[in-house]
Amino acid sequence: MAHNITSYPCPNHLIHQHVFPELSIGTGSNQQIYFRAMVFFNKKPGLTDEFFHAHWKTVHADLTMQVEGAGVELVRYVQFHQEKQHIEAMAPLLEASGGSMTIAPYEGAAEFHAESAEAFVRFMKNVYGSKHLVGCGTRFVDLIKGYHVMVGYDNLIFGAGIPGMGKDGLGRGDSRLNRAGNGVELRSHSACCMTSKGTEELLEVQQP
Repeated sequence: MAHNITSYPCPNHLIHQHVFPELSIGTGSNQQIYFRAMVFFNKKPGLTDEFFHAHWKTVHADLTMQVEGAGVELVRYVQFHQEKQHIEAMAPLLEASGGSMTIAPYEGAAEFHAESAEAFVRFMKNVYGSKHLVGCGTRFVDLIKGYHVMVGYDNLIFGAGIPGMGKDGLGRGDSRLNRAGNGVELRSHSACCMTSKGTEELLEVQQP
């Protein structure tokens, strides 16, 4: 049965010739087995960057690890710090993007891995039940802007997986990777330049 190519924003969606067949449609994905949550936030107005980052790394981290269930409900806890020098280093990238890319308006994000969404929720309920930790947050987090959370899973494309938490992605030594001087060329999106009729004909040929 032929698919209607006009139903996809990219006419190459079903007929792209993959350099990496393990990334092909229908082969599944490399979804890691842990649940991931990232909590984004800003520093409280009036605080110095130095205090914000130092306090979060030390006092707040220590209080977080004292929360009931931290060693049971969590698999991993990581702090992501965005500082001035990192933002400045991205200036050439922002310019190259032509304005389509901007810096996310946060100073940091707390990343949590858990075995399930339910385990993460149980841990966070304990966080909100800790007067010491909540009180600490009020002293260095901008609660007017509040916390913003993204939740889901990692689909690992490139790099090693966390031991025991999923399969590896493509490795650095893969000869198919496009490196300067190794003769590998980017395979073009040829079908995107075709008429819808020509693309539909290709689809019909490829269907069993």
